[in-house]
Amino acid sequence: MKKLYLILIIVSTLMMAQVASAASNYLVTDSAPVYPGDTTYVYVPIMNMGFGSFMEDVSVKLVPKDNASFNAVTILNDVYSIGTINDWGDQRTAKFRIHVNPDALEGDYYFNVYITYKGQQTRSGTQAGPTTTKLVDQILTIKGKPLIVLVNSTLGTIAPMSINTVTLLFKNAGTGTVQNAVAEINLAGVNTNSVFSILGGGTQFSLGNLKAGDVASITFDLAVDIAARPGVYNLPVRITGMNNYSSDNYAGLVVAGTTDFDISYQETLGSFSLNVANVGVNPASAVTVKIPVQKNFTTTGSSSSVLGNLNSGDYTSTIFQITKNSGAGNNLELEIQYSDTSGKRNTIAKTLPVELSAGGAQAGAKGTAGTNYYVWALAVAVIIIVFWQRKKISGLIKK
Repeated sequence: MKKLYLILIIVSTLMMAQVASAASNYLVTDSAPVYPGDTTYVYVPIMNMGFGSFMEDVSVKLVPKDNASFNAVTILNDVYSIGTINDWGDQRTAKFRIHVNPDALEGDYYFNVYITYKGQQTRSGTQAGPTTTKLVDQILTIKGKPLIVLVNSTLGTIAPMSINTVTLLFKNAGTGTVQNAVAEINLAGVNTNSVFSILGGGTQFSLGNLKAGDVASITFDLAVDIAARPGVYNLPVRITGMNNYSSDNYAGLVVAGTTDFDISYQETLGSFSLNVANVGVNPASAVTVKIPVQKNFTTTGSSSSVLGNLNSGDYTSTIFQITKNSGAGNNLELEIQYSDTSGKRNTIAKTLPVELSAGGAQAGAKGTAGTNYYVWALAVAVIIIVFWQRKKISGLIKK
């Protein structure tokens, strides 16, 4: 008899232990997938799994299991009453309204479900006390929204007819994952006029798989055509990935208005006249020509001259006093400094073959200067003598 009572107690306990159960570990939602920023309903099916048992005043509570779930989802109503489930195998559904926070990252989030109910009467006729059953690790899957953005670029001011090593840094600033992301640079895009070329392996670069917060970079050599006009350019960069993902970015750069100069000279009356012409397509500001210290020629007086601004096609002249050094060559070294359209200061080195007449440009100038000195000295002496002897001269004039 005691064994029979023991068996009945064990069976009754098992029946009560299995009185409530969810049909699946995954929470059912109104729409799938669920994205950050969504407000939707979550459904939890509750089934009476206890043979011969009934459940009265059933209430269900949904609770985030950890901080990650608590921060990702706001439960707008966390308790739901579903009444009575009398028969074995009967099922009722609890419904909860939730809001997914806009910054929630893609992934699985875990919740616990607490089912509280009243059981069957005891032999004394009193109602059994409330019983709570816990369903653990109920999963809500959130699908994120990826956003790949260009966060940094080594592009800045570049010059025509140059090759520049460029690095572009991208970041997934969204909440989802992009698989097999590819960055494509459109060199024929708006306002580029096909003056740029990427050397090497084409215009597409793999970024791989980018989760939320991940970064990736690409590096390439960008060549600039000599015909590139000064100004600001935006290179379109499109990011594509699986599941029809795409986003557009722009890498900005400035083409500086660099230019070139042609030089010549003319020796006149013992002076060396240097001619400078802007033969490029861009204007040059604050142009200065300088004769550096060198072995072939020696400069007397100023070794530099400010020419001012020279537009494309403009030319001007400046005068230097130079002497060819004995036994040296005929190449005169020059430096032309100017500011381009971006404000950057540039220096161009030039070499000009020069054949001076006998005595050199400086010697002729010295002779002219010496002659002028004696003329002026003689004139001053005459004036002094006339002033000193003015009384005698006045008497002679009267006589």
